[in-house]
Amino acid sequence: MGLSASGLVSGLDINNLVTQLVEAERAPKQGRITKQLNDIETDISAYGRLKDALDKMKDVMSKFRDDHTFAARSSASDDSEAVSVSAEPDAMTGSYSVDVQQLAQSQKLVSSAFTEGMDFGAGSMTLQLGSESLSITIGDTENSLSDIANLINKHESNPGIAAAVIKDDDGERLILGSEKTGASNTISLSVDSSVSGELNNLAYVPGSVSNLNEVQQAKDARIVVDGLATITSSNNTFSDAIPGVKIEAKELSAGSPVNISVSEDKAAVKKVMEEFVDSYNAFFQITQSVAKYDPESQTGGALVGDSLIRSMTGQLRTVFSSPIEGAPESMKTLSEFGVTTTREGRLEIDGDIMDKHLDQNFSKLGEFFDGNNGFAKALEKTIDRFTSYTGSIKNRENSLNDQKDRIQDDQAALDMRMQALEERTRRQFSAMESAMGQMQYQMSAMMSMMPAMGNQ
Repeated sequence: MGLSASGLVSGLDINNLVTQLVEAERAPKQGRITKQLNDIETDISAYGRLKDALDKMKDVMSKFRDDHTFAARSSASDDSEAVSVSAEPDAMTGSYSVDVQQLAQSQKLVSSAFTEGMDFGAGSMTLQLGSESLSITIGDTENSLSDIANLINKHESNPGIAAAVIKDDDGERLILGSEKTGASNTISLSVDSSVSGELNNLAYVPGSVSNLNEVQQAKDARIVVDGLATITSSNNTFSDAIPGVKIEAKELSAGSPVNISVSEDKAAVKKVMEEFVDSYNAFFQITQSVAKYDPESQTGGALVGDSLIRSMTGQLRTVFSSPIEGAPESMKTLSEFGVTTTREGRLEIDGDIMDKHLDQNFSKLGEFFDGNNGFAKALEKTIDRFTSYTGSIKNRENSLNDQKDRIQDDQAALDMRMQALEERTRRQFSAMESAMGQMQYQMSAMMSMMPAMGNQ
């Protein structure tokens, strides 16, 4: 507030009068500007919702541009507690029998009983597990069976040998166990030849007489596929028996082979189609809400009468109904694949038709969706015409933002005019107050002179 008129002379609430006069001048112009800005923001929001819905539709359909969608495999086992199965994309499809004849296991050695706390003497020993080894040095002290077990367990180069000491009625026993399964992961223990004393009693060479006895043999897992192919594995997982298929043996078959199967993952394709239908119906719902007109209330959505809405829905329906070059004769269009349009304009899936084509034409779905003239490519191209940086929606948004900038300039100009009007009005009231004050002063002076003039 640059100027102020007190109203002390006139008795008027000048500040309130100025505010009311300025607001009366501002109100109709401000109302038009506010409505225009609100309408533009509503339109921009509506176009944004349409673009987001189209982008979602495109993202869903892009899954059909991914080779893994049609290469995906589903797998099943008649007895998953005995044999589990999983399949990688492009795995060989088919049904197989798996007879689990042997499960993989690790080796375990147990020593003879030694006197509890016995001193085994100083020296060195080397333990080997398969092709890996570790060497430990036992000192003059801390050379009991428990000390030796601790040296093995804590060694940084331990290849996977677990040592423990148990006590029974006969004394202490050393247990050595492999943490790795498989026939090749056997344990051997050699002692420095210069060592004399009890340490030599811990040496173990497979197949020789020793104070260490094998209580559990290292074994490979073994399965027979389709009664013909015998395959072994150091663990219970078989990754090469069937190309792209991983089989895990969990229990012995006991003469009753487990049937497993690998097939195209038809459910994955159907799921993507359901997502696509949902995404289109969400887009369609938005078009209805932003373009709908209610004749009773004479109100409508933000984009009532917008030709772009008709253009978008029309071009999308053209893609839906256009034949796909290279597709099977019985599956040339989206509706023939089992995606049909309702009377209201939404999409829905006919599960029976779709399942039939998934069973009969799965190998040709790649061409239907991702061929040179495939449905996914055609849809993507159509959507891009609306959502790309140079697309129709972006052009509309740019035009609206230009209008918004011009209206915001009008707002700034209105604010400046109203500020000037307020200052001008305050000056006028200030001048009026000053003039009234001067008149009151003159009147007071004249009134004070009148008695003196009457006495002359």
